[in-house]
Amino acid sequence: MTTLHRGRLFALSSTFALGVAAQFAPVQQVAAEVPAARIVREPPAALLRGAPAAPGKSGPSLMAATPLKARPQASSVGNEVFYDLAIRYVDGKIHNPDTDSDDAVRLRAFQGEASDPLIPYVGPKVELWPGETFRLTLRNQLPKDDPSCKPRDEHNGPHCFNSTNMHTHGLWVSPSGNSDNVLLKIDPGVDFQYEYNVPADHPAGTFWYHPHLHGATALQVASGMAGPLIIRGDRLPQARDDGSLIPGDLDTLLTAPNGEAFRERVLVFQQIAYTCRDQDGNIKKDTDGKWLCDKGDVGGIESYEGQFGITPTGGTQWNASGRRTAINGLVEPYVVGARAGSVERWRFIHAGVRDSIRLSFRKLDAAQASSKLGKGRKAREQFIQQACTGAPLAQFAVAGDGLTRGAVSRRDSTVFQPGYREDLLMVFPEPGTYCIVDETLRPEQSVNNESYPRELLGYVTVDGPAAAKAPEAVLTQALETAAKARMPQGKVRDKVLADLADGLKLSAFAPHADIAASEVTNHRSLGFQIVLPPGQAPLFEVGEIGTGEGGKPVPVNSSPYEPGRLDRLLELGAVDEWKLTAFAFGHPFHIHVNPFQIVSVKDPEGNEVSGAPVPDANGISSQYANLQGTWRDTLFLQQGYTATVRSRYRRYIGDFVLHCHILDHEDEGMMQNVRIALPGTANSGMPTPMPMAHH
Repeated sequence: MTTLHRGRLFALSSTFALGVAAQFAPVQQVAAEVPAARIVREPPAALLRGAPAAPGKSGPSLMAATPLKARPQASSVGNEVFYDLAIRYVDGKIHNPDTDSDDAVRLRAFQGEASDPLIPYVGPKVELWPGETFRLTLRNQLPKDDPSCKPRDEHNGPHCFNSTNMHTHGLWVSPSGNSDNVLLKIDPGVDFQYEYNVPADHPAGTFWYHPHLHGATALQVASGMAGPLIIRGDRLPQARDDGSLIPGDLDTLLTAPNGEAFRERVLVFQQIAYTCRDQDGNIKKDTDGKWLCDKGDVGGIESYEGQFGITPTGGTQWNASGRRTAINGLVEPYVVGARAGSVERWRFIHAGVRDSIRLSFRKLDAAQASSKLGKGRKAREQFIQQACTGAPLAQFAVAGDGLTRGAVSRRDSTVFQPGYREDLLMVFPEPGTYCIVDETLRPEQSVNNESYPRELLGYVTVDGPAAAKAPEAVLTQALETAAKARMPQGKVRDKVLADLADGLKLSAFAPHADIAASEVTNHRSLGFQIVLPPGQAPLFEVGEIGTGEGGKPVPVNSSPYEPGRLDRLLELGAVDEWKLTAFAFGHPFHIHVNPFQIVSVKDPEGNEVSGAPVPDANGISSQYANLQGTWRDTLFLQQGYTATVRSRYRRYIGDFVLHCHILDHEDEGMMQNVRIALPGTANSGMPTPMPMAHH
C-alpha cells in the first residue's frame, strides 16, 4: 500500500506517493522493497487445480508486504502527516458464497487518495511514527436529510446515521478538543480537521480507526467504515546504568541482518451486514432464512431493524443472516505471495461488530477438494472437513492490541473478539494452499452466545521449497540472527539473546512495566448487564459489582448511558485495580486512552484461566490462556467470569468513554462517561461532561 505524505501541506489533501520518504535524509538503513504480499479474489477452480492464484487477474492488491523504512525527518513545518478522508455513499459489490455471485451494494464508506476503488469497504492504511502529528481532515459528504435522526433527548438507540466522528482505537493520545474526542458530532456537509499528537514515547504497534458517534457507531462500522492504523518504530533497546533495559520497538528485531523487515500483512476482519428489502421494507430471505439479494437489487444498511441484535427466536441477526466475515472487504479471498520457510508478520484487526473468530491455518488437501464448492454454510463446512484436513499450523503471537508481549505465545488457534488485534509471526512449512478457518467456539465463548459450524475465511497460497526445519526452529533462528546483527553490542545484545534462549522472551521490547500490587491506589468495579423488562425493549446497562446472597456477585448502580452524566472520575497519576464481569451474556470491555494489564481471569468457580493453556474435553483451551500479565485495551468478559486488571492514568486529562465493543450494545446504552482530572479535584464538585459538540 501507499504511505501518507509527511511534512509540508501543499494543498489541504494527502499525497500518497511511494517515494515521498526518499526526500528526507534517513536516520538508519532503508530496507529494500520486497515483492508485494497481496490479497485477491480468484475463481476457486484455479485454486483447486493446484495452480497459484494469479495476482491482479480478477481483483486488486491490498495490504502489501511493508519494509522497515527510515523514520522521516522533520520538515520546515514540523514532523506532520496530513490526510484527507471523505465519508460518502459508494457503490460496489460484495461476493456472496451462498449464491456464488457478487451482490451490488451501496454503503457509507471512507474515501481518500489511498482508497482502492475496487475494494471501497475498508479504510486505507495509515502509518505513523512516534512524535508525529497526524492531521486528519474528515469531510462528511453524506446527505443532510437524515430521517433516522431523533430528538436530542432520545440519545440511546440507533439514530443520526449520516452524522459521524472518528476514534483512533488504542492510541495513547489526548481525548480532548480536536484529538481523539468521541463526544464530537460532525454533521453532513461539515469538514473538520482532527489533530492527533502521537507522543514520542508511544509504543509501536497495530491499532485501527473507526467512527464512534453514539447511535450510529454499529451501522457505520458494519458498513466497512474502519481501517488499520500502524505505529512504526525504530528505537533499539538501551541499557540503563543499573543494568536494566529501556524497552525498544519490536520492529527492530523483526528484521533480516541487512535491515529488511520480515514480510508483513495487515488483515482486517469485518462483518458487513448489508440487506436487500422488498417494497414493504422487509428483508428478503431465502427458504432457509438467509438474507437474499435478487438480481437488480442493491443492498444497504439503513436501519437496525432486523440487521442488528437478537432475532425473535433468541439467536442473533448476524448468525441467522448467512453473511460471512470479510477480510479487507473481500469474502473468502486469497492471500498470495507467501514463501515457505520464511517468517512473516501478520497483523490482524477485528474491526467487526457481530462475530467471534477462532482463527486457524490448515493445509488444503487438493486431492480431496472438489472441482467446485457447493453453496451454503453446510457445503462450506463439509468442504472444510474434507479438504482443509492438515493439522493446524503453529502461530506465534508477539503482540496483543498493539502492545508487545513479554514472551512469544505459541498456539494452534487465536480467538478474536470485536476490537481485538493480534500480531502473529507465521512460518508456512511447505508450498501449497492453506485454508484460513474460523474454528468452532462454545456459545458462552462468543459475543453471539450461540454455537456455529466451522467457516472458511479464505486461503493462503505458498510458493518455494519446503522448509528444512520446523516452524519454531525457523523462527528462533531468525530472531537470534536478527538480535546478533541488529542489537547494540554488550548488555543489550546479551540480554536479548538470553531472553530468546529462555522461552522466546521479549522483555526488551515490552513497552510497559508491570504494575505491582503495591502501586495500586484505588479499587473499582464494572459489570455489563442486559435487563429484560416484561413487554418492553431490553435495557443495556453498565454498573458496578456488588455482593449478593452467598457472596454471589450482583449488579449495583446499573443504568443505560446518559450523555450529561459523569460516571467515572479518575485521577491523573493514580493506579487503579478494576474487577470486571458480565452478568448477562458476554461482552467485550473497551476503555479509551490508557491500556490495562491483566492480573487474572477467573471462571465462576474461582479457577484461574489466564495462565498456561489447559485444553478441555474437546481440546479447546480457554480464550484467556497466556493472557496473564499482558497489556490490552479490549477484553471479552465471558458471563460469570471475573477479570482483574490494573491501569495507570498517565499524561492525559479529559473526557472519554468506556463501553461494550458489541457496537450495537454501545449504541443502545452500554457505555459510560469517564473523566481523568488533576489530583485534588475528585471531590470538588466538577461539572458533568459537556453535551455532545456539533460541527
